[in-house]
Amino acid sequence: MGKKFSFIIFIVVSSVYAIDFISQDFFGAKINWNEMNVSFQVTEKLPRVIIDTKDLEYGKPGTAFNISEARNKAQLKAREKINLQLVRSIETIRVDDDYTIIQKIQNDPIFREKVNEFFQLEKSELKVNYNKDRVTVESVLPLKGRYGLINFIDLEFGTEKFPELIADEIVRPSNFTGLVLDARHLDAEPSLFPRITTEKGIDIYSYHLVNKNSVIDNGMVLYQSNPDEAINDKRVGKNPLYILALTTVGKNKTGYSITSEDAKSLLVSKETKSALRKCAVIILLQNK
Repeated sequence: MGKKFSFIIFIVVSSVYAIDFISQDFFGAKINWNEMNVSFQVTEKLPRVIIDTKDLEYGKPGTAFNISEARNKAQLKAREKINLQLVRSIETIRVDDDYTIIQKIQNDPIFREKVNEFFQLEKSELKVNYNKDRVTVESVLPLKGRYGLINFIDLEFGTEKFPELIADEIVRPSNFTGLVLDARHLDAEPSLFPRITTEKGIDIYSYHLVNKNSVIDNGMVLYQSNPDEAINDKRVGKNPLYILALTTVGKNKTGYSITSEDAKSLLVSKETKSALRKCAVIILLQNK
C-alpha cells in the first residue's frame, strides 16, 4: 500500500488535550474517541552542530552545520517514525464488531483502495516543541471531517428506516434531542460503527439508520467517560434520553443492548428519530 503523508505544521510550546475517553494501542498511539483523532508522539535528540572546519567530525553524517539544520534533521527523523506508527495504529482501529481496519483491508478490495486513498491524501496536524537539545513531535490525525478516515469508508449509510415498536400501552411522545447510553459497567470496546439493539436483537441504531454526512462530520457516536459532561454536551442537545445499557452485543463487545421499553421511549417521537439520524449519540465507557 502506498503511504504518503502531507503535514500542516504548528510550532507550539506544549500539547494540551481535552481528554475524556482515550485508548492506547500496543504501539503507544492514542485514540481520542471524544475528539475522534489518533495521535502519536516522538522525541529525538538534535544532531551535534559543528561549525569548526578543522573538527574531525565536521560534515559527517549525524552532524549539522547550524542549529536550523540540526532541528530540521531531528524533526524529519521523528516524522519518519511517526508515519510508520500511525499507519500501524490506524490499521488496529475497529471498524465494527466484525473487522479492524487491517482485517477489512485484507477481505475487501474496494475498501482497500478507499483506505489507500486516505493514506495518499491524508493531512495531519503536526505539533513541534523544542527543549534544549531535543525536539518532541506529535502528529494528530483526524478520524472525522473531510480528511478523516471515516470519509474514506464506504458503507450503506441511511438505507433503512427506524423500526416501528408498538408499546404495550399508549406512550406519550417525548421529543428527546439525543441519546446518552451508559455502558461504563460493561466490558465493552469502542468502534467506529457500533450497533445498539433491543434485548430481542432489533437494531435501533446502526450505520444503516444514520445520515452519511452527519457521520463524516461528527462520527457515528462519541465515546466519553463522564456522565455529567455527556449530558451537557451540545451533540445530544438540551434534552437527551439517558439509558443504561443491558449487555454488550457481538463477539468483540462493540455493540450494546437496551430494553424494549427504553427503545420504545426513544423511537416514539419523529423529532428524536431525526436527532438520531444526525448521530446525536454519546456512549459512556469506563477508561481502562
